[in-house]
Amino acid sequence: MLQPGFADQPLLTGAAARLLAATTLSCLPHTRVDTAADRTGSRDGTSDTLRRAVAFIEENAHRDIGLAEIAAAVPVTPRAVQYAFSRYAATTPLGHLRRVRLARAHEELRAAAPALTTVTAVAVRWGFAHQGRFAAAYREAYGVTPGTTLRG
Repeated sequence: MLQPGFADQPLLTGAAARLLAATTLSCLPHTRVDTAADRTGSRDGTSDTLRRAVAFIEENAHRDIGLAEIAAAVPVTPRAVQYAFSRYAATTPLGHLRRVRLARAHEELRAAAPALTTVTAVAVRWGFAHQGRFAAAYREAYGVTPGTTLRG
């Protein structure tokens, strides 16, 4: 069920639009291009691509961003960003974005006054449309429910 105000939340509508585009594109024939830039790393076992992508995500988590925007900011191909996260961070770019947004929601819940905000409002503001999934991810990450954090 959609929460009231869903259409007014750019993080949610942007995610829905990207999901629709990705689903549409997955149904069309395509070719994959793997370049040397997709496979390079530094001597310290990390990747410049990963560092730049992580910095961009952390600076822009409040905005409606996706893989294309992350790759354009680095600037490399979307595949290079996916490869850097897979190889050096054991996650995906959007998985990292979700973790950053979850952390920001956690910070906001800790600082909020329970009489002035709700868990739902904070979750929607940080791009979590499904309250059950938000609560499950939150509990897994922080060991308590979002409501407990808000009231604590």
